[in-house]
Amino acid sequence: MKRTILMKIIFISIFATSIYYILNIESERYESSGIVLLRDLSKKQSVNLSDILMGSSSGVTQDSKVLELYMRSSEMYNFINKKFNLNNYYISKQLDFLQRLYKTSPLPIYRANKNNLLEKYNQDLQVIYDDASGTLELSFAHTDANISQKILEAIINHSEEIINKYERENSQIALNFIKKQTEAKRKRFIESIRKLIEYQNTHHTIDPTLDVQRKITILSDLELELVKAEVDYATKKKTWNPNGREMLTLKENIKNIKKSIERVKRELSGKSKGSEELNANVFDFELLKSDMEFSKEVYRQTLINQEEVQIEVAQKSKHLVVVQKPTLADDYKYPNKIWDIFTVMIVLYCIYFIINTMITIIENHKD
Repeated sequence: MKRTILMKIIFISIFATSIYYILNIESERYESSGIVLLRDLSKKQSVNLSDILMGSSSGVTQDSKVLELYMRSSEMYNFINKKFNLNNYYISKQLDFLQRLYKTSPLPIYRANKNNLLEKYNQDLQVIYDDASGTLELSFAHTDANISQKILEAIINHSEEIINKYERENSQIALNFIKKQTEAKRKRFIESIRKLIEYQNTHHTIDPTLDVQRKITILSDLELELVKAEVDYATKKKTWNPNGREMLTLKENIKNIKKSIERVKRELSGKSKGSEELNANVFDFELLKSDMEFSKEVYRQTLINQEEVQIEVAQKSKHLVVVQKPTLADDYKYPNKIWDIFTVMIVLYCIYFIINTMITIIENHKD
């Protein structure tokens, strides 16, 4: 009987002490909350239905996840610490004796080392990514409502700077690579021009295809001249003496025109001496010309790509749209005193019931 009364007194004392701590000692922390949305300004964003159904993540989703990790990182903590001196805050009397850290403590979890300070920061910081809307819900708790709001604003602003810094660094790496490619393509383009000019100088021609076109023009003129001469000869033959001097001259002229036509046709068809060289020249020239034009197009496209990457390096490609500005709390959020008292009561009751049951079982076994 005495044992039962003693246990009740102990547990009631613990419960009373817990209630006193929750109501009078535990630090009251004010929470500032905000909502941000990461947007990619470098390209148009569209929602792909298949991506949603398959659950695949877009580049913006990945960036949001990276941003979430960065907000919780030691680098972000160091940045916030420089502005708001969180190291001193977590060891100060602004926090109660159970929540604060200590420069020297026999218990490792209460020592003010880097790991514990970062853990305290992450306990105060909440970052929740919403897949449906693509937004990041942020909140930060502090014993001072104004500082809580300012810290959250600083986290948002610095996060945008960092994500753009990463993008610029990536773009700079791509730019350095594409500059090397541009220089290589430029050298190839210049070399192709040099070979084309060298070929033109060697064969004393601007373009062999122009020679072919010239011969085609000559052939067309000769055929037209032949038609006219034959018509003139046929007309005069009716009234003039076929063996006359003028008729014989006209006939000889027709014969010479036909020979000229045949010679030009043989040259164009490759059946005459020197025509094979002309065709070969045309073939070689077209190869050199096409290679030069291809090199020119590749070089042009590389320059376009370089310009695009240079713009990416210079521009602000990512933007954190503040859907909801960090709020200024007008009342504390932590602790939830009623819920905490109820939780302590349930836990103590369960512990009391378990211990009491174990002792009863042990005493029954002794009997």
